[in-house]
Amino acid sequence: MRIKDLEEKSGVPRTSIHFYLRQGLLHPPRKTGRTMAYYDDSHVQRLKEISRLKQGTRVPIALLKEHLNSAGMMSAGAPEPFDARKTVTTTKEKEHKRQEIIKEAIRIFSQKGYHQTKIADITGSLKISTGTFYLYYQNKRELFIEVVDSVFRNIVGEASVAIKEETDFIKRLKIRGRVFYENYTKYSEILNQLRAELASEEQWPAEKIKKIYHGLTQPVIREIETAIKDGIIREIDPDLAAYGLTGLIEIMSLRLSLDNKYNLENIMDFITDLTMERLLPTGKKRKR
Repeated sequence: MRIKDLEEKSGVPRTSIHFYLRQGLLHPPRKTGRTMAYYDDSHVQRLKEISRLKQGTRVPIALLKEHLNSAGMMSAGAPEPFDARKTVTTTKEKEHKRQEIIKEAIRIFSQKGYHQTKIADITGSLKISTGTFYLYYQNKRELFIEVVDSVFRNIVGEASVAIKEETDFIKRLKIRGRVFYENYTKYSEILNQLRAELASEEQWPAEKIKKIYHGLTQPVIREIETAIKDGIIREIDPDLAAYGLTGLIEIMSLRLSLDNKYNLENIMDFITDLTMERLLPTGKKRKR
C-alpha cells in the first residue's frame, strides 16, 4: 500500500509517519524506485501500537522504543532502545530483568526505607533507564508491593522445600521456624516498613499484611489439623495455634537479633518446650 493508504488505515497523519521513520520507530517501507515506497500490514500494526502507547499524550521516543521492543515489534535494523543494559526481548529475559529490579529494590528499600527511596536510586544502581523501569512497574508503590510478595514467596517456598523429606510433626515445625528466622534476618526491614505503612490512610498495607500472614499460617494450620487427626496432638483451634506459633517465631527472631546471648537452637528448643507439652494429648509425654 502507498503512504496515503497507510494514513487511512492507521489513522496517523503523513507527517507523523515520516517522523517515526526518521526516529527508527517505524521500519522502512519497500522501495521500488526513488519515490515509490510501499507499506504493508506490519506498518499499520506498528503505527496503531504507537498511537495506543501515546494515548494522545507526549511520550519520550526512548520510552516508545522500549515499549515496542518489549512487545517484540522493533525490527532488527532499527536503532537500539535507550537502555544501558542488555535489551530484553524474550519472556525469560523479561522475568530475569524483573527479578533484577526486585533484588536491587530489596537492598535499597532495606537501606533507605520506603519513603526515602527514589525510583532513580534503583534505576541508577542497575544502570537502566527510567523508561525501562516503567515497562515493569507503574510506580514505586507497585514495586514495593512486588518486593513484599517476593519476600513472602521466599519464606513459603523455602519452607516447602526444606520439609519435603521430613515426616515428624515437631521437626517439620522446627524447620519452618528456622526458615522463617533465616528470612527474617534478611528481610526484617522490608517487613517493618510494611507495618509502618499501616499508619497511612491507604488500604493496601493492611490488605497485604493480611495476605502475608494468611499465607504463612495456612501450611501450619494444615500441619496442625493433620496432627490432631492422627492423634499426635490434642484438639485445639488450628487457626489460633498457627498464628500463636508464627508470632512466637517472629518475636524470638527479633530477640536473637538483639545480642549474642542465645542461638537459634536455644530459641527453637524453648518454643518447643513452651508449646508442645500443652499440645500433647492428656497423659502423653513428648519424646526428647
